[in-house]
Amino acid sequence: MSTEPDLSASFIPSIESDAAVMISIASTTPLDRPVPSCPGWTIEDLIVHTGIVHRHKTILLAQGWHDESPPKPPGPGDQDIVTWFADGVVAMIDTRRSIDLAQPRWTWCSHDHAAAWWVRRMAHETAIHAADAILAAGEVPTLDPVLAVDGVDEILDEMLVGAPPWGELAPQPGVIELRAGSRTWTLGRATFSGTSPASGTTFTDLPALRWADEAPDVHVVADPSTLDLWLWGRGELGSDDVVGDRDMVDHVRHCLLYTSDAADD
Repeated sequence: MSTEPDLSASFIPSIESDAAVMISIASTTPLDRPVPSCPGWTIEDLIVHTGIVHRHKTILLAQGWHDESPPKPPGPGDQDIVTWFADGVVAMIDTRRSIDLAQPRWTWCSHDHAAAWWVRRMAHETAIHAADAILAAGEVPTLDPVLAVDGVDEILDEMLVGAPPWGELAPQPGVIELRAGSRTWTLGRATFSGTSPASGTTFTDLPALRWADEAPDVHVVADPSTLDLWLWGRGELGSDDVVGDRDMVDHVRHCLLYTSDAADD
């Protein structure tokens, strides 16, 4: 599913603005404050996690890793974590502005291995973790609506719908239509089974999703920010957002529990 419109020019400003939100909250809120959307994490954990992810992608892009992911870099150690985080953002942005983003780089995406893929991924990574910081500060996050629509595209295309090539997707009854603004996504229930060649782990009949063209049993109509945050487990749908049997809504949420941590790799 293509991204409409092309947001490539806005991804870096989005990273900068959302990182600034995280810096502001980390500078004014106790670092041991729990993050309700990330159980067991504090604001300090959130900042360190995101900072390591940022630095990891800087290494991957700057050093030209093509065939595998580089090792994760260390955390801040004895450094002030807010300064450490801010320095990592600057380095990440400078790298993205200085390299040819059409060059090949390692990604966990099966169909896109351009360096530019990581700019989009880090825009959404930073936006969602900025939302985590806002929730920890006791406020309600709102995502830019255009970025949020692309965020729905990303999580569905890259993480939730379909199966890896080593597994099998079995269609099941049940179809849901998600709508935000002028965009719609129609998903069907499925189960996934297979054995990972990397870990040797066997999965049997896990809840999964497929693209569907059948008439939907349930409609979810929400603003883009609400829909994107809901898919990421950072918010709930309102009672008026769902029309029809909520069983498929629960199935989509259940699938999220089985989504890998690839988004942070």
